[in-house]
Parts: sequence; C-alpha cells; structure tokens
Amino acid sequence: MHQKLTALSGLLLLAVSAHAQLGVRVGANTTTIATRTLQQSQQASADAKTGFQVGVFYEHKLGPRFSVVPELQFSRQRTQLHSVESWNGFAGVTTYSTDSRLSQSYLHLPVLLRARFGNFYLEGGPQASLQLASHEAGTTVITSSYNPSSSQQNFDRTATNNYRRFDVGLCAGLGMQLPAGFGIGLRGTSSLLPLNSKESSAPGFTINRRSQTVQASISYQLRSAGK
Repeated sequence: MHQKLTALSGLLLLAVSAHAQLGVRVGANTTTIATRTLQQSQQASADAKTGFQVGVFYEHKLGPRFSVVPELQFSRQRTQLHSVESWNGFAGVTTYSTDSRLSQSYLHLPVLLRARFGNFYLEGGPQASLQLASHEAGTTVITSSYNPSSSQQNFDRTATNNYRRFDVGLCAGLGMQLPAGFGIGLRGTSSLLPLNSKESSAPGFTINRRSQTVQASISYQLRSAGK
C-alpha cells in the first residue's frame, strides 16, 4: 500500500513540475455488483458501500470544445455480498447462506473523450483496470432439512486470487469547471467482464457478477504553460 501511494505521489509531483494541462482528482465512490443467477437453487445480491479514489490526469485538447483525458487512478472499493445456494443430497436439502464484506484495491486507467459546453462537460470512454488486492470477511451459515440445527463458519481472508486481476469497462460522466482551476465531477463505470476469476469458479457455480461504481470527485487542474 505504501509503495502504491508513493508512486501516485511521484506522478503528482511530475504533474506539478510539467505546468501543462495536468491535474489531480480525489473523491468518494460507491460500488455495487450486478448479479445474475442461471439456476433457481442459487440467489445472490449486493449492497453498495463507500470507498475512495485518488488520481492524476492529463487533458489533451483536440479543438475548442473536444479533448482526450487519460487518467491513472488508485481506487479502494467496498461491497456487501449476499448469496444463498441449496441442493438435494443424502442428508436432505442443504443450504449455504453467505454474508460477506468485500474490499478491493484497483489501479484504473480510463481514457475519456470530453466535450465542453461552457463551464460544463460530458465525458465517456473505455477503462482498463488492474486488481491489486482483495479481502473478504463474513459468515457462512449451513442448514440441512435432515438436521434442524445449523452450523456457522466465520472467515476473514485474503481473496486476491478469487477475483479477476484484469478488467475492462465503460465510463460516462459529467462535470463543471469552477474558478481557479477547480472542478467537480460525477462518473459511473460498469465492468464488461465477470468479477470472479475462472480459477475460483466451482463446477455448477453460475452466479455472474459484474462491478458497477459511481464516483463523485473534486479536481484541480494546472494551467498550461502558454496561459
């Protein structure tokens, strides 16, 4: 974690020294996970939790209205996950009910096309993501129709290998430029690939999860050398 923040600090210092259309962006995010199950014996849902992001960006002008804005961003994302799985066996119907808190760290690289309308702008484009770390903690409750009593298992574990390391998504957002180089923005991102890695998917596990994040941010943009 310290090395990641040090790298971002170095990029920030580079932005300050360049005196170009560079800027920094910080804010809060909420992340939920869209779930889809293919079997009636499996159910899943997710609740959004609050995280944060910090990044550096560069705005390359294409004309008086349009520009390309690549950004390098560190993001901490948190979600509450719920899942229920049941099946028939020799011991009757067995049900696994899991409630867990998922915390993930990412490096995001969005490349956005921005269109300005006065002090307002719209932006959109693709985003590549690298998962740095994942951690999950929660409880699994196991019940069986053969045995009326239930058992409970608590877990608190590193889960980096359980989730996809590389991801791609689509971003769309809007914002407003404020005086003195400051700005505010709202951006939404939807993943295009399943969240769980192929290695972690057990046979018969057909819960499809895709991450969805909304970011609210404050930015500060340096003036270009010619201004």
